[in-house]
Amino acid sequence: MQEDSWVFAIDVDDMVDGQMKPISLDGQKIVLIRLEDEFYSISNKCPHMGCPLSKGTLKNDVIKCPCHDWQFNIKTGQFIAAKEITVTKYSTKVSDNKVFVNLEGGN
Repeated sequence: MQEDSWVFAIDVDDMVDGQMKPISLDGQKIVLIRLEDEFYSISNKCPHMGCPLSKGTLKNDVIKCPCHDWQFNIKTGQFIAAKEITVTKYSTKVSDNKVFVNLEGGN
């Protein structure tokens, strides 16, 4: 991973546990999720009809699309009903109380 592919997303203290936040980083629409003091980031676009996942619901590590109830694991990006369907998952890291997202590669 190249160091310059890590992009600042948000300060750690700007999100609470269980919160989902839609963000745009270098043109990528991402939903940032804080769950049990870990941060996850996936594409904010459901592969089914393009609905914003950030408007859905989060239960444990599963996000449910608001349009047609498709469910994805936020840790893997996999669709629960068919693991071959995925949303792009981005690596995240915390440094100096700031959250960074790696836009290179995904999944």
